[in-house]
Amino acid sequence: MEDESGLFTAPAAGTPASSRLCPPPRPRKHSKSVITPALAQDVLAEVQDGRYGLLDDSDRVVLFEDTDRVRIATDEDTVHALMQSRYVERSPARDTVSCLHGVVRRPVSPLRLTRQGRNLLSRWSALKPY
Repeated sequence: MEDESGLFTAPAAGTPASSRLCPPPRPRKHSKSVITPALAQDVLAEVQDGRYGLLDDSDRVVLFEDTDRVRIATDEDTVHALMQSRYVERSPARDTVSCLHGVVRRPVSPLRLTRQGRNLLSRWSALKPY
């Protein structure tokens, strides 16, 4: 059965992709990380791919591991900073999916890029390193 929301489909050929194969595992100690442009670009690309969501109307950012399983994201601070800057937003309530977080099934609202977020991602993806 195909997913009509486009949440779990492969990205189009011309869309920027994350340079990371898989987001890193969650560190044991919570630390305030510095947001670099490369990290922000990777997170924006992963949001565009539909990899991040918000757990049951809380501020906890989760990462989709599978179509019905999520885990707490390591880049939670980066995602919140991008949400405060209005580059990322919560999808409408109709897009909420039910996912397993551990052994408990909870509603997850996927995140999506705003128009400004798509523009920022395309600008940063066009930059070439020296």
